[in-house]
This record gives sequence, structure tokens and C-alpha cells, in this order.
Amino acid sequence: MKNWKRSGKVIKHHITNRVNGGKSTPENLLRFDSERERAWHFLFKNMSFEEVAELLLRTCQMKGRKKA
Repeated sequence: MKNWKRSGKVIKHHITNRVNGGKSTPENLLRFDSERERAWHFLFKNMSFEEVAELLLRTCQMKGRKKA
């Protein structure tokens, strides 16, 4: 696993991404360290938080793990 170090540069990350109609409003933005944001897109491309959560839950279920 890559050791993602903090860059010190904070950027805005859309909860619902812009390609899916997300707006740049305070309710739809999080502040991420730029390295964390880069890692998110490396792992999950343009998936929304909800899509990632569903993917991770399905993966756990396929492995026979219970929901937290």
C-alpha cells in the first residue's frame, strides 16, 4: 500500500461529482488534502460517496462479513 503523505494543500472535493450534476455549493463540498483527493480518484474514479459505500458493503457481503 502506498504511503499517502499529506501535501498541506487543501482542495475542494464534490460529494456528488460534477459529471453527475453536483453543484459547487457548501452542502456538496468537502475539504480534502490534495493527496487524499488524488488517492480517492485513483481508487474510485468519479464514483460518488454513496456508490463507494455500496461497493464496499457489497464486497464485505461477498466475503461473508456482516454489516457494521
